[in-house]
Amino acid sequence: MHGWGSRQFTVTPSGDVLPCPAAARIPGLDVPNVQRAALADIWFHSPAFNRFRGTEWMPEPCRSCPLKETDHGGCRCQAFQLTGDPAATDPACRLSPHHALVRTLLQDAESVPDTLPYRA
Repeated sequence: MHGWGSRQFTVTPSGDVLPCPAAARIPGLDVPNVQRAALADIWFHSPAFNRFRGTEWMPEPCRSCPLKETDHGGCRCQAFQLTGDPAATDPACRLSPHHALVRTLLQDAESVPDTLPYRA
C-alpha cells in the first residue's frame, strides 16, 4: 500500500473514509466521514490519515531501519491484529520483537491437513 494513507483510501457505504479497508478495526481511530468533512480535508488533515504517515510515529527497530521508507513500518492493521498495538513493529518483519507470533502461526498452518473431510 506504500504506507498508511499515502496512495489510496476506502469510503464505506455510510461515508466513513479509511486509510485502508481494515482500519476501522483499530480502537481509538477517529474515523472521518464525507458527510461531515470534505474529502480533501480528510485526506490532508484528519488525525486518522496522519496518525501513521511518514516515519516519526515509528518505534524501534523501524525508526532506524534502512528500509523504513520502503516498507513504511509494515501493516498497521496486521500489527494491531497480532499484537493489540497498531503502532507496534509489524510482526511479519524479522526484526520485530513479535516476529515469533508469525513463526508460530506458520507452524500451526503447516500442521493443518491439506484436505478437510467432507461434512454432510
